Amino acid sequence: MKRGSITIYLTFMMSIMLTLVTLLVAGARDSVIRTKTECSMDAALYSVFAEYNRQLLERYDLLFIDTSYGNGQGTPANCAAHLKDYLNRNFRVKSGITTLNARDLLALSVVNTEITDFALATDDKGEVLVRQAADYVKTEYGLNSLERIRKNLQTAKDEGFLTMDVSARQIDNQAQIDNMELPKKQISEEEWEDIPLDNPADAVNSARMVGILSFVLPEENELSTQAVNLSNYVSKRNCPCGSGIGNRKAVTMADRILFDKYILQKADCYTTKDPDGLLRYQMEYVIGGQSDDVGNLKKTVEKLLFIRQAANMTYLFSDGAKIAEAEALALSLTAVAAAPEFAEPVKISILLAWAYAESVYDIRHLLSGGRIPLVKTAQSWHFGLQEMLRFREHLSDEQMKNETEQGLLYEDYLGILLLETGYRDKVFRMMDLIEMDLRQTVGNQNFRLDACMDYVEAEAQVESRYGYGCEITRSYYYY
Repeated sequence: MKRGSITIYLTFMMSIMLTLVTLLVAGARDSVIRTKTECSMDAALYSVFAEYNRQLLERYDLLFIDTSYGNGQGTPANCAAHLKDYLNRNFRVKSGITTLNARDLLALSVVNTEITDFALATDDKGEVLVRQAADYVKTEYGLNSLERIRKNLQTAKDEGFLTMDVSARQIDNQAQIDNMELPKKQISEEEWEDIPLDNPADAVNSARMVGILSFVLPEENELSTQAVNLSNYVSKRNCPCGSGIGNRKAVTMADRILFDKYILQKADCYTTKDPDGLLRYQMEYVIGGQSDDVGNLKKTVEKLLFIRQAANMTYLFSDGAKIAEAEALALSLTAVAAAPEFAEPVKISILLAWAYAESVYDIRHLLSGGRIPLVKTAQSWHFGLQEMLRFREHLSDEQMKNETEQGLLYEDYLGILLLETGYRDKVFRMMDLIEMDLRQTVGNQNFRLDACMDYVEAEAQVESRYGYGCEITRSYYYY
């Protein structure tokens, strides 16, 4: 056997080479760990965002992660736990590998995950939700989807239908008549009595005190008595805050207009067949803001009556023939014959009563599913003067079925009222409706929009069994 030998030079070279190889292997492992972590983090975030609330998407076409996951209270920590689980799954070596002496050369596991930033649906007073809803309408219906309703609104504004208070004018006119001294007639040598005015408008004016709903509801429709406790919903809650829209595209004026179209598409109303919401009259809730269906319908009908009275009075005061009819009736009264100064205010009271009776008919016809033009003509006017005096006898649904179907539907008038409702009120009330509806679905009894995220920035700390590790931050959002 021969003795081996190695030079000092070769020893130095081998130690340097071994060190270099070790460094290369360590660097390669560190690089692979970072690459693996980045890919796994991206995949884990995709999985987290794939857990959007299905019912929210199906019913309202909105994409949000419900951090309650159908259980208890929603918090960002729940989302972080789901992210950690997905990351660990991505790091785990499949148990089906059977290669001899196979080993996981990375042996990665997650030390901690944290949601460092997020945006909630209710952030910026609901702007996060509005932006998603507007994008949906823009994609589904286009930018000009509200053009017809906007034209109707502009017509109503130009004609003064939104500012002309006919009821206030009627009160002033009646006060003027009441303050006038009636003529007297002698009934004995020392006794005189007032000649009664017998104003035919009084019968109509007394009906104003009964309440509009008693006249306008169709006979076959059952009135909903649903009511809710608004303190349970987002408009009356103190909501937690995320970072809001942040650097993403802000909500524009066009988006706000598109949100009106979104409400019109998603919310039911009185004329909707088989509504399934907790509140049946949802559009009326957005407009009225009351806690019960009856209150919302009453408030909406009162707003509609305001518009229809203004429109009908505007037409009446432009129709010379109808003015002449009212004047002739006023002059025929005994008191007016004895006191001509009553003629003008009585004529005005008859015209105002005529406008009211026609408006009651209009609203009843709308609630029955019919159409009423925004601006009336002689052809579209319904009540004659004599019918007006007994208008309650002429409100049968059978008569309305024979009407010519021209003009706007009830939903079109709701669109006008919606555009005139305050923007923030609309946003919060629509969010209330979303919560009401979602809580009726299976697994969403505790659903809250202020626990729903559409943007997440997450940080993960990863370590290897071999002493290596890294930290990574990623962000993701739906839109």
